[in-house]
Amino acid sequence: MKAILCGKIIPVGKEEFDNGHILIDDKGKIKKVGKGFDVPKDAEIIDAKDLVAFPGIIDAHCHAAVWEEEIGLTLQDGNEMTDPITPQIRVLDAINPVEKGMRRAISGGVTCICISPGSANVVGGQMTTIKMHGTIVDKMVVQETAGMKCAFGENPKRCYGDALKRMPGTRMGSLGLFRQLMFETQNYMNKAEEYEKKLKQYKEDLKDYNKKVKGGKDKDTKKPTEPTKPDKDIKYEAMVPILKKELPLRAHAHQANDIVTAVRLAKEFDVDVIIEHCTYGHKVVDFLAENKIPAVVGPTFGFRTKIELREMTWKTIGILYKAGVLVSMTADHPVVPLQFQTLYAAIAHREGLPLQGAYEVITLNSAKILGIDDRVGSIEEGKDADIVLWSGNPLDIQSKAQKVFIDGELVYDIETETEELF
Repeated sequence: MKAILCGKIIPVGKEEFDNGHILIDDKGKIKKVGKGFDVPKDAEIIDAKDLVAFPGIIDAHCHAAVWEEEIGLTLQDGNEMTDPITPQIRVLDAINPVEKGMRRAISGGVTCICISPGSANVVGGQMTTIKMHGTIVDKMVVQETAGMKCAFGENPKRCYGDALKRMPGTRMGSLGLFRQLMFETQNYMNKAEEYEKKLKQYKEDLKDYNKKVKGGKDKDTKKPTEPTKPDKDIKYEAMVPILKKELPLRAHAHQANDIVTAVRLAKEFDVDVIIEHCTYGHKVVDFLAENKIPAVVGPTFGFRTKIELREMTWKTIGILYKAGVLVSMTADHPVVPLQFQTLYAAIAHREGLPLQGAYEVITLNSAKILGIDDRVGSIEEGKDADIVLWSGNPLDIQSKAQKVFIDGELVYDIETETEELF
């Protein structure tokens, strides 16, 4: 058992307070948070009386560990740019958990990320959520599948129409391919459902047949024929959880028209959707709020590299947050470095996002969007002990992460770190 004695605790889910304790059990869970309670005598004491405790930072959309640092573009694994429709591929199969960018992110207080394929394809594959510490990715997994990446707008057009002279070359083409996939998946599901009905009837008929044969009755009765099981197709199998609303579409969309298109498609097929990037979200804020569409905004730090970013503004996050949209922030690593999420949140706060909102968009809201807020995102009893001890308020540019705990284990200590990570 560990007891962290803190100068300040910012739980995010509740009001911050001074001189509190965090008790962590041997399973890596937060056992108790508060002040004035007795610390067990056998607990390992971590003196953080000069530090600020804050939840581990969560990025709900990034490409860390598949776009690796220091190896060059030719060795990246983020885009299977050979077919615009690839729902069957899993980012999990490409993750390198020991790449340098992961360690740098931990030094910035990041403890959990959702890794996505890139946005070259109309349907790009399955996303995975992991904790940030480990060498075997299977042991780091929080969500093996966190949604289906899809992309609207310029990227698929550029990667296929412009580069390969094949569909999609327009937004119309992208949606045509997407709808075709959805119809084919529905047909696939219908065949599976029809088979299950026939199989059920076959079992009942076979039971009746065996009774009749055993009783010596109706000897001429023909034995029922078992229905043929339809072949499995990995492409459609990957899409079935989307149409069953077990997983969301994670829709890359910058411009307002692409955001609206993604929501239109989701309504057409009655599926859930989360908007990724949402650069022009401030232009359709009422639409997003009315339809209760979550948004993962960013990256906003950096150069406007393409036409879809012309009206990018730091005010977007605050506008969405104040309108009641469930919004989080992404660095979209490696577009901008994942380790500086607190800096990006501080700029958003400066540009209109309330302070509480700035805390939430890099912690609790990310967890809510991913559907894992029962485990992470705030310092609360029963949750995973993913805790960062900062030298000051985490949104202060002068503050540094001093110690990082994931599942109660100390995974980063600035005093003993030997690598240059900044």
